[in-house]
Amino acid sequence: MTQSFDAQSVQLQLGGIDKMLMRVLAHLARTNDGQTSQILRDLTQVSSTIGMLKQGLIGYLDERQRQVGALVGVGSAINSSLGLERVLEKVMDTLIALMNAERGFLMLREPAGQLKVRIARGIDNVNLDEDAFAISKTVVRRVVESGETVLTTNAQEDPRFGEQYSVAMYHLLSILCAPLKIKDNLIGVIYVDNRAHTGIFSADDLGMISAFANQAAVAIDNARLFDDLQKSNAELEIAYQATLEGWVRALDMRDKETEGHTQRVTTLTQRLAQLMGVDDAALLHITRGALLHDIGKMAIPDGILLKPGELTTEERILIQRHPVYAYQMLSPIKFLLPAIDIPYCHHEKWNGSGYPRGLKGEEIPFAARIFSVVDVWDALVSDRPYRKGLAPASVKKSIREESGTHFDPRVVDAFLGLENLSV
Repeated sequence: MTQSFDAQSVQLQLGGIDKMLMRVLAHLARTNDGQTSQILRDLTQVSSTIGMLKQGLIGYLDERQRQVGALVGVGSAINSSLGLERVLEKVMDTLIALMNAERGFLMLREPAGQLKVRIARGIDNVNLDEDAFAISKTVVRRVVESGETVLTTNAQEDPRFGEQYSVAMYHLLSILCAPLKIKDNLIGVIYVDNRAHTGIFSADDLGMISAFANQAAVAIDNARLFDDLQKSNAELEIAYQATLEGWVRALDMRDKETEGHTQRVTTLTQRLAQLMGVDDAALLHITRGALLHDIGKMAIPDGILLKPGELTTEERILIQRHPVYAYQMLSPIKFLLPAIDIPYCHHEKWNGSGYPRGLKGEEIPFAARIFSVVDVWDALVSDRPYRKGLAPASVKKSIREESGTHFDPRVVDAFLGLENLSV
């Protein structure tokens, strides 16, 4: 802020001096004294010099403003959740534009230690083939070994590049290669060049280039960490899902009478939830809840769960505890907590006569209200060892009759509007 204010003051002062000179020149021009001619020439030269200083200062300020904008842009990438590829594109395109370069590439150090080109871009944000930069490997090696920026305004006349046949052959003029470091550890290099113009990269810009490279290195490191975290989360999700499905298979293998029921009700619940406007995030939890809806039955003894005859009152009370057992099993698992509504509440009824808590109406979680209709449908239309499944038309009629007592009327309407309920 102070630098901007001082520069503006200098501009104003130069403008004021120029106006004063113009008034003096106008006054002297009206004087025919021979001695004034030399003074007029000198003052005119001073005025011209001041004008050049003003223009130079304006150009300097414009360039610095552009450079600060580039640093701010890269800085914003540090605080964003952009993935690595987008951060690399932003860094590369910003440096090419900032330095008026023709093309550039960015290399990152791989876990094994070697440097690998991760992005190569042209002036129009076009990706380039890595082979186009094979000539620059000597420059990169020098930067890696020294840890210092290499900058030349005219490689054809720079003695450092005198023995490099590739520089002469490809007519490279302006070259810039800077290290990317995190706490003095080199994580990569960034390179830009221009084959058409000399003097594009100025030694006066080394401080700005260093600041840019430091910002870029932090942005890239953050993006790498973000991508690694995303990958770890995805792998963890796969492991969780595999564990969940393993539980479901174990339950299906235990209770042969309901084999296949879990997958059918899960698929149909997904369709009904989507029809009722459930978004993808909520649908994931509903799917998991549907898969785990009877997980609490794992706590029920085989002698009761698989009993071929009629259950006693005590046995039925114990069976009705399975939603509570599901809650006790799943609630400590943070990953599954958002899916707990169906295992815990799918036996609640709209009129409050359900179990285990006697919830009523919209006290019942929406996911459980959706699932309960599907669960009853599949239980009634499916064949069991002790009976044939009921006709779909008869089950639809029964569900319609239970609307407002057992089921949420809005859910019933949506369910009966589904096509192909057998899937």
